[in-house]
Amino acid sequence: STNLTPMWMQQRFMSKYLSKAARKRVPLNTKRAGKGYYKGKGGTKEGRLTSKGKFIVDPMKRLELVVPDLEGFKLKPYIASTASKFAPAIR
Repeated sequence: STNLTPMWMQQRFMSKYLSKAARKRVPLNTKRAGKGYYKGKGGTKEGRLTSKGKFIVDPMKRLELVVPDLEGFKLKPYIASTASKFAPAIR
């Protein structure tokens, strides 16, 4: 009688020392990359990748900016370079 362990109980052993060929197939993370590697800031996914590698944008996931109507708004968006840096009470 042979003593075989079921497939669900087997674990794949990952060596910390990988060959050069195996290193290319492992997903890139901060431990396996160079000093300047940065994974990102966690941007949102606005679509999905197909099996062919093409990106399909989902309109429901797109970023929508809601801008108010500024008709008749008295304030200006920028400060002039000639404006004083101190409030009138302090001057």
